[in-house]
Amino acid sequence: MINQTKIKRLRLITTLLCSIMFAACEQKPGSTEAAQTSTTKPVTRAEIAGLSEKYAKLRKQQIAEVDYQLSIHLDRNGESFSGTVVTEIEFNKPLQQPLTVDFSGGTVETVQVDNQKTPFSYNGHFIRIDNTQLPNKKHTITINYRHPYSNNGSGLYRFKDAIDGRVYLYTDFQPYDANRLFPHFDQPNLKARYTLDVTAPKEWEVISAEREHRVEHEGEIKHWFFPQTPKFSSYIFSLHAGPYHIWEDNAKGIPLRLMARQSLAQYVKTEDWFTFTKQSFAFFQPYFGIDYPFNKYDQILVPDFNAGAMENVGAVTFNDAYVSRGEKTQAQRMRLANVIAHELAHQWFGNLVTMNWWDDLWLNESFATYMANLSLAENSEFSNAWENFYLGTKQWAYYSDQRPTTHAIQLPVKNTEEAFSNFDGITYGKGGSILKQLPYFLGKEKFRQGVSSYLKEFSYKNSTLDDFINHLGKAASINLEEWQQQWLYQAGLNTIEASFECENDRITGLSLTQTAPDDYPTLREQRTQLGFYRINEGVMKRYATLPVIYSGELTKIESAKGLSCPQILYPNEEDWAFAKVTLDKITLKNVAQYLHAIENPFTRLMLWQSLFDSAYDAKLPLDEYISFVINNGVAEQDISAIRLNARYLNYVHSYLNQVPIDQQRRSKILKTMEDFAWERLQQAPAGSDQQKTWFELFTEIAHSNSALNNAKLLLMGELSVKGLILDPDMRWDLIHLQNRYLYSDYEQAIARELSKDSSDRSKLNAIAAEAVRPLPEIKQKWLENLIQHRDNFKLSELRKASYSLFKDEQISLFNNNSEKILYALEQINNEDSSELISSYTNIFPLMCSNEGAQKISTILEENPQFKPTLVKALKNHLYTSERCIKMGQALLIKNKG
Repeated sequence: MINQTKIKRLRLITTLLCSIMFAACEQKPGSTEAAQTSTTKPVTRAEIAGLSEKYAKLRKQQIAEVDYQLSIHLDRNGESFSGTVVTEIEFNKPLQQPLTVDFSGGTVETVQVDNQKTPFSYNGHFIRIDNTQLPNKKHTITINYRHPYSNNGSGLYRFKDAIDGRVYLYTDFQPYDANRLFPHFDQPNLKARYTLDVTAPKEWEVISAEREHRVEHEGEIKHWFFPQTPKFSSYIFSLHAGPYHIWEDNAKGIPLRLMARQSLAQYVKTEDWFTFTKQSFAFFQPYFGIDYPFNKYDQILVPDFNAGAMENVGAVTFNDAYVSRGEKTQAQRMRLANVIAHELAHQWFGNLVTMNWWDDLWLNESFATYMANLSLAENSEFSNAWENFYLGTKQWAYYSDQRPTTHAIQLPVKNTEEAFSNFDGITYGKGGSILKQLPYFLGKEKFRQGVSSYLKEFSYKNSTLDDFINHLGKAASINLEEWQQQWLYQAGLNTIEASFECENDRITGLSLTQTAPDDYPTLREQRTQLGFYRINEGVMKRYATLPVIYSGELTKIESAKGLSCPQILYPNEEDWAFAKVTLDKITLKNVAQYLHAIENPFTRLMLWQSLFDSAYDAKLPLDEYISFVINNGVAEQDISAIRLNARYLNYVHSYLNQVPIDQQRRSKILKTMEDFAWERLQQAPAGSDQQKTWFELFTEIAHSNSALNNAKLLLMGELSVKGLILDPDMRWDLIHLQNRYLYSDYEQAIARELSKDSSDRSKLNAIAAEAVRPLPEIKQKWLENLIQHRDNFKLSELRKASYSLFKDEQISLFNNNSEKILYALEQINNEDSSELISSYTNIFPLMCSNEGAQKISTILEENPQFKPTLVKALKNHLYTSERCIKMGQALLIKNKG
C-alpha cells in the first residue's frame, strides 16, 4: 500500500518550494506586484489565476480610458461560444512594461493592435502583449477567442431544461468572472462603455444592460444589436439568452420586464414581482434624490444560480428557487420583496457609484441590505420587516462576529480570491446592522442627505469608504472618524447588560455595562433604547422607553432615575444597537415566568433569541432550553417567534444527536421534540404560515417509526392535516426523510415522484434523497462523484449531494470515510472555482467530539497553503464543533449535579 501521508508531505514540500520561488521572483526589484514609481524597471505579473490588488493598482495607473465593442456568437448545442472584442484604449503615458488582459480558461485565436496581427502569450489566465507593440497613447486592440460554456454557474452558464429540452444561457461575474465572457481588464475601477452585438438561434431572446435597438433575421439565427451603455464596471455587465417567457410592465415610465424559462412560467406570481419592484422604485428615487440612472429594468429568473441574485446593470438575475410551486408563506413573500429591493438599491449604490477595489465590497452589500429593509418597512405591506431583519440577517451577523473567522468590516483584500471569501455575515449582516444604527446616531434625515450628496458627487465614478463617511459626517455636522475606527476597522461583538436598583418602586440607579471578547477588546459608542415592562392585568406591558448613548465599560443612565421599577428591562428595545444582550437577574427571572405575557411581539422575539443564546453559550443546558420552548412555545402566536423557535429546535436536534449523554436519555428528549413538532403541525391554523413552519421542522427532526409512518401516509395521501397542501417541494421533503432513515419503500418513493415530476428541481431533490441514505455504498458512490468524477456533474448537483451526504446522526459513516475526505482537500483546493471549494466543505457534518475537532485542527495546521475560502469554511466547522462540545459538557455537568 502506498503511504498516503508521505505522498502528501512531498506534495506540500513541492508546493512550498514553488511558492518560495514565486515569492523570490515577486520580491526582487521590478516586481509585478508592486506599484512602481520608476518607469525603467520591468513589471511582470505572476503566472497564476486571479488578480491582486497591487497589480490592479498598477494597471489603473497605466490605463486612462477604455471602451469595448463586443461580438458574441451563441448556439443551442455547442459546448463553447466564440467572440471578438475590440478594445479602444488610452494610456496615461507610454508603457514601460507589458500589458496584461484578463481571460480565464479560454482559447485565444488572434490578437491585433491597430489592425495589425500582433504576437502575444497566453497562460490560461491572462493574455500578455509586449509594451513594444503598444508604443502610442491610444490603440485599438482586437482579440478573437473561444470559451467553453460554464457548468459551475460562473461566467456564461449553459442550462438545458430537463422538461422540454430548451437551452438557456446567463452570466454571473462577481467578483472576477467577467473575463470568462470576454478578454478585458476585469477590475471595478476600470469602468468602461460596452457596445454589444450577438448572434443566436431565432427563437431566443437576448438580454443585456441596454435594450436592443435592432434585430436582423439571418435564416435560422437572429443578429441582435445593442446601443452603447453608460460607463460602469465589467462585473455588472451581463449577457443572457434563451427562449425566455417575458412579462412587461412599467414603473412610472421605467420599462420593466420579468423573464423566466418556459417550464417554470406557470408558477411565477407576476403581481408580486411587479408590485414589489414598483414599491422599491417609489421609495428609492425620492430617497436618493436621483432618478433611476439606466434606461430599463429587467429581472431574469435563472436556474442553478450560485447566489440569491446579482445586480447586473439593467438586467438583474435571480435564483429561480424564488419561484415556489405552491403558495408562498408571508415570510417567503417578504424574502422575495427584500431581494428585489436589495438588487434595485444596487443600481444606485454599486452600479452608479462603485467601489474602487474589493476592500469596499462591504459598503455595496451592507448598504443594499439596509436600504432593502428600510424600503420594506416604510413602503410595503410588511409591517414586521425589521423583526424579520433581526431574525435573519442580524443573527447571521452576530454568529459570524463571534467566530474565529470574524474580521473587521473594512479590511484589506489582497486579491480576488479573498474578495470571494468575504461574501459573508460580516459584509452583509454586520455592515447592514451598523448602517441601521447610524440614522439613530446622526438623525434619519441627515443620514439621507449624506447618502444623496455622496451618490450625486460620484455618479458613474469609483469611490472609497472615506468618501462615503465624509458625506455623512458633513450632512450631520459630526466628525465620524472615531466611529469609523471603532465600527469599521475593529472586529468583534460587544455585549451589553443593564443593572438597576429601586426604592419605593422607583429606579434610584441604572447603568449599562459593556464588555468585549479578549481577542477583540474594542469598546464602542452607540445609541440604544431601553424598554421598561411591568405586569398589568395579566399582560406584561411596556410603560416607558428611554433612548441613551453608551460608551466605554460603564455608562450611568441618570435620566432613568424616578421611573417606575421594571420587572423586565430590555437594553436594546426595538433593536437599535448592534450588541449581544445579557439579561439582568431580575429580568431573567421574570422572563421565565411571563415571556408569553409580553405584549410587544418584537420584544418577545428578542427574548426568545436571548434564551437560545444562553444555550448556545453553554450557560443553559440543552434539555432545559428544549423544555422551556416546548412548555411555553404553545402560547406563542407571533410567526416570527415561531419561526425562530422552530429553527433553533432543529439546531439543538443536531447537537443532541452527538453530545455524550446516555442513549436512553437522548432518545427520550428527541422523541419529545418530535412529538411537539407533530402536535404543533396538527394544531396550527389550517393553511397558515405556522402550519408550514411546523411541517418543515417535522420533516427535519422526525425519526421514530410512528413519525416516519405518518410522513409516508401524508405523502401517499392516506393521511391529511387540515389545510396542509403538499406542493412538489414539500413532497420531496417527505421523500428525503424516508431515505434518511431507510424507511419503507424509500427507493420506490423517489422513482414514483420522478415519474410525476421530471423537472431539474425534482432531479436535484432525487440526488439529495439518495445521498442522504445511511449506507456505506451510497456514501462511497457520492464521495467518488465529488472527488474523482465531478466533471461529469453540474455544480448544482454536487452541491445538493454534499449538503445531504453526512447528516449529524451519520457521524460514524463520516468517520469511516474521513481519511479519504481530508486527503482530497488538497486536490479540491487546487480547483479554479471558489464555488466548488465552498460546496465541498458542506460534506463536513457537525463533529461534536474532541477527536473530530482535532481532525479539522490538524488539517488546517498541516496545510497553510489552502485558499481563503477553504480555510474559512474549515475554521467555521471547527468552531461549531467546539461549541457543541461545550454544550455537551454543560449537559453532563447538569446531569451529574
